Amino acid sequence: MENIETKKRSIKFISFILIFIFIAYSLLTLFNNNVYAISQLISSDYNSLNDAEYPGIKSMIQNLKNQYPNWNFKILYTDLEWSSVISGEYQGHGSSPKNLVQKSANYQGEWICPICGDRPYDNGTWRCASEQAIAYMMDPRNSLNPSDIFQFEELTNPGCDMASLQSMTEGTFLKGHEQGILDTANNYNVNAYYIVARIIQEQSANGSALVSGESGYYNAFNIGASGNTTADIIANGLAYAQKKGWTTLEASISGGISFVADNYIKQGQNTLYLQKFNVTTNSGGPYNHQYQQNIMAAQSEGNTLKRTYADINSTSSSHTFIIPVYKNMPSEPAARPNASSDATVSSDLVRVNVEQSLRIRNAPNGNTTVGWLYTDEVVTRLEKATTKVNGTYWDKIQKSNGTVGYAARETYENETPYKLYLVPLNENQNPGTESPSNPDGSENTGNEENSDNTDNNEGTNQSPSSTEKVKIDETTKTIIVRPEVIAQDILDAFGGTAKIVKADGNYLENEKSVIGTGYIVEDIYTVVKKGDANGDGIVNSFDYIRIMNYIMNTKEEDNYQKQASDANNDGKVDSFDYIRVMNYIMGTKNIEI
Repeated sequence: MENIETKKRSIKFISFILIFIFIAYSLLTLFNNNVYAISQLISSDYNSLNDAEYPGIKSMIQNLKNQYPNWNFKILYTDLEWSSVISGEYQGHGSSPKNLVQKSANYQGEWICPICGDRPYDNGTWRCASEQAIAYMMDPRNSLNPSDIFQFEELTNPGCDMASLQSMTEGTFLKGHEQGILDTANNYNVNAYYIVARIIQEQSANGSALVSGESGYYNAFNIGASGNTTADIIANGLAYAQKKGWTTLEASISGGISFVADNYIKQGQNTLYLQKFNVTTNSGGPYNHQYQQNIMAAQSEGNTLKRTYADINSTSSSHTFIIPVYKNMPSEPAARPNASSDATVSSDLVRVNVEQSLRIRNAPNGNTTVGWLYTDEVVTRLEKATTKVNGTYWDKIQKSNGTVGYAARETYENETPYKLYLVPLNENQNPGTESPSNPDGSENTGNEENSDNTDNNEGTNQSPSSTEKVKIDETTKTIIVRPEVIAQDILDAFGGTAKIVKADGNYLENEKSVIGTGYIVEDIYTVVKKGDANGDGIVNSFDYIRIMNYIMNTKEEDNYQKQASDANNDGKVDSFDYIRVMNYIMGTKNIEI
């Protein structure tokens, strides 16, 4: 009997070790995929700043240090060109601009993007921010003063107290919730004062529909609350809260603090400035993974922190600030936009004029496709070609997701009729050389940018066909794929070209991008990747846990997630499926379609 019990304990111990190794291996595989070419450095020695490279910053920091001797400063050398930073943030026109400004008497004119003009975004009161507005708000020299400095404060826990929190929440909907905020913030090593400032920034002092509780759900941090109308914003925010099970304000606050700590602060976006303007190499790289579109957010929340410190007489206490600097910054700080004058555009922006899609190459007429441009997408032209390669001009462009490559500006010289693919937005067109239509005024209905100059047919619709890795179900309009499938496999099933977007509506980076459950193809088909239950495109331990939680009724799944969870294709989700996923990750079983 004793031998049997010993064997049982040994089996349990071995099982535990195997599961631990399995999860650890999956995590290492997942996190070793991010490689960045940018070399960044954080230094505590601001005295070593080169005045010629970063004009004015050292003297401004020294002035603050003289006023507040207990303050500490770190320099984030971003290794990014100033002009590239502004271009990178000046993206998303017509769809989802990275930066929005709330239009008012003081914020119009040069504050408003001349490309989007008066087009409303979000709840209708917001407009796309101009280049001048972005430069003004991003230039650290405009905020190196006692009023605006706190947007650069390091957001780890400085040691917050209850009386100070109660002072911050007085007269707001957060009154009475201070203890929960303080406990959770301490648990995640986050500045609790920042948490209160963030929630008030999101919901206002009186709260909004997302924290009223009328729907039975709460979303204090507005996570997932996006859309172009107030109704869309509220609906999406509450849907996220429902998914997370936030049925009380306390649960929403706790979940939101966890979200911000794990996804931003611990990822290097540990100041209000870096959460608004991500110029780090973390979380998907520069200009991505930004907490909100409000261009004033970092400054506004920083001012709330400043008032709190003033109220508790701790402004002069020890605070640490992280100041970003950029290569080739202008000699003078960016000027404040004039609300009485119209903004101008210095970036060379072009609108994509194709029927469907246009390839982005690794070099002029290169053989490798690094991404795709889509109809009416607005992108930045970094370099305008002056000579033709293989019969056309290849301009260097940058997408809003950071993809950089080369695209054909126009049809090849032996193609008729003529068509301009990259139409300038900020300069007058010369009808003789750069016209969206033919020189004779007729419209072009031909193919877009033939890859070999003869038969690529990028601009025409292709009927999809199933392959060994990709199964097209025309009845349900789903595309069922194997775990190893990438974008190129779906493109092959569609004859070489197809519009593919992620579940959140963003485009893919290139044909090597992973494909996840919930992705949409040609605005018609929904992707189901077998084993990818959480929709991140990678079959790993997170999917194993997701399937197990669904079976135990602790997680909900939509129809597509259920199809993905059915890893053994028996029409139901049960323990055999998470065993199959586990075996797949360990390399002992395949997952078929």
